Amino acid sequence: MVQVPTLKFTSGRQIPVLGLGTWLIGGDHNGRNPQNDDEGQIRSLKYAIDNGFTFIRTAHNYADGYCEELVGRAIESYDRSKLFLASAANQKWAYDKETLIKVAKGSLKSLKTDYFDLFMIGAVNPNYSIKPILDGLIYLQDRGLARDIGVSNYRLPELKAAYEYLGKKLVYSEMHYNLIIREPELSGTLDYCKKNNIILSAYRPLQLGQLSKPGIVLLDQMVKKYSKSQSQIALKWLLQKDGVITMTKALNTKHIIEDLDLFGWNLEKEDIKKLDKDFPIQIRLSDCSEPREFKF
Repeated sequence: MVQVPTLKFTSGRQIPVLGLGTWLIGGDHNGRNPQNDDEGQIRSLKYAIDNGFTFIRTAHNYADGYCEELVGRAIESYDRSKLFLASAANQKWAYDKETLIKVAKGSLKSLKTDYFDLFMIGAVNPNYSIKPILDGLIYLQDRGLARDIGVSNYRLPELKAAYEYLGKKLVYSEMHYNLIIREPELSGTLDYCKKNNIILSAYRPLQLGQLSKPGIVLLDQMVKKYSKSQSQIALKWLLQKDGVITMTKALNTKHIIEDLDLFGWNLEKEDIKKLDKDFPIQIRLSDCSEPREFKF
């Protein structure tokens, strides 16, 4: 079993630097898939945990809640204290303190657990103030329902407002970030997170598979040099960033083992600089979250 390294939150608790995403488990944005291979996905989740994935990231709206039910079934035989369970409330359903708490409690029930290691709001809903939502996160933490709290898809102005209100309670910020999508770097969000000891978690690290296949010359050169795959080089580039962690969707046993083979070796500093500066496709803004005004 691989021992995944951890980073420490300002709370003193630790989070593994590599997590397992669960999007498309049980279904998709249209809801539960009636033809879903439930037992097969549960076996894959258990295989991932048995081989070293202890950080599992899910959300109440994945497959209209069915994803969390499957995750709950997969983890019920494990020592809960050995797992790091994170979930998120979608901003369409959690738009104030009361609705956020309701969503969180529903997720706990689906997951068959009595606390989250981390709970977050999924993004900004421009039609509602973020302050009541942050109050909801505080409520969850104060009552032991969430040990740590964070935000997802909060751009720099929104993140600053949240941090100014929550202070050191805010330990985690999740953003779309990879070799192609450079918004956290170019917007100053990554520097802000470093300055305030907020761990930045990069989702979609392989850009929906674009970074896991041959065809990008610079990446292919690194593959040959290090005898690693395109996916491993792209993931390692993120993990060698100070204060950055990432998560990957892996249910295929080959991919699970490959993703866990990210430790015990490093990219050379010069190669990181090449990937930083010379990667041929670099996009300033994520397409996962539209620019908007926000209300405090």
